[in-house]
Amino acid sequence: MENQFTTPEHSQDKPEEKLPDVAVEEKDDAPAGRNIKRTLIIAVCVLIVFYLIYYFMSDH
Repeated sequence: MENQFTTPEHSQDKPEEKLPDVAVEEKDDAPAGRNIKRTLIIAVCVLIVFYLIYYFMSDH
């Protein structure tokens, strides 16, 4: 069993890691944020439609 303090993943002196090229090129994910909002709006609309179908199909 290795000593946990001598392995690099547990040491306090971690070497500096370079960021991947994708992270440097795409600093802000504005398109992804718009897609999340659209997806949530569509999901809520679908749930409302299912609820209305259930509500009107039951004998109210």
